[in-house]
Amino acid sequence: MSQSTIYVIDAFLFLFAIMIARSREVRWYQVFLICMAGFLLATTPMGYPVWWTIRFIGDAFFS
Repeated sequence: MSQSTIYVIDAFLFLFAIMIARSREVRWYQVFLICMAGFLLATTPMGYPVWWTIRFIGDAFFS
């Protein structure tokens, strides 16, 4: 699977998560966490800032 294919799949899943959030079945912060986990698990270049954000928040709470 090429990098551009991963971007297309991530974009579709992001749009799907936004549509679920608009239907009010899932809260907005749950959609945000799902999107962040999707970028992290897809190992796209966007995964590195997501991982940095998770570490930053984790260090603030647990250090």
